[in-house]
Amino acid sequence: MPAHRRCLARFLRPGLLAAALFGSGWNGNSLAQAGPGAQAGQIAAALYGPGGVYARIPARDEYGRDQLAMFRAWNPDPVGNHEANLRAIQPPLARVVRRAQAENPGLRFVIGSGRRDRRLQRQAVAWGWSRVHASSHRSGNAVDLWPLDAEGRVIFDPNAQNRIAVALKRAATELGVSLRWGGRFRGYKHMDRSHFELSLRASKGQDYGQSHITAGGSKLPAVTHPQIATLSGRAP
Repeated sequence: MPAHRRCLARFLRPGLLAAALFGSGWNGNSLAQAGPGAQAGQIAAALYGPGGVYARIPARDEYGRDQLAMFRAWNPDPVGNHEANLRAIQPPLARVVRRAQAENPGLRFVIGSGRRDRRLQRQAVAWGWSRVHASSHRSGNAVDLWPLDAEGRVIFDPNAQNRIAVALKRAATELGVSLRWGGRFRGYKHMDRSHFELSLRASKGQDYGQSHITAGGSKLPAVTHPQIATLSGRAP
């Protein structure tokens, strides 16, 4: 049985199901009125987000926390929110993302996190998804790009993330925009392959090292964690 189906079966237990549904703001009347097939789809959406976008994210992170709930709270609909997140970040960065997507139609990815307000950045620090409050995300100078599989579900596959990095580098070069890639940041567990930011002066206390994107595939960091599915330990 696939991992996401095992997770769904576990949550179908009465107590866990109620906690998941009511924790996501579920309307019990709509569930009662739906047929069995519709109920299963609605339950899956409550657990994994619209279209099952988080179905490939493990239910628990390495600390035993409810990771699915964290992802749903962080970005309830990363696919549906992509355009709004693009409009919220700095125009040069948005142009690079748009160009990379236009030039690589077979490489699917969305913005998992773009511009953050103070509350969201504090949440990132509290969860261990960021280490600093003065993040480049606060000003819209940074973006986290999440790969999607063929079914439109978020996956943290380093190979896909490396391909995104190459696509962003090429697009940035063509547009004359200088970027820094989290895959080159030092001192972060598994690095931060999702993170891209405009190449501005690093904030005091942040050591990014040699973080500029390199287009040559041989110079990208080696893939040592084939299925990174948690965001804990990420860079700013």
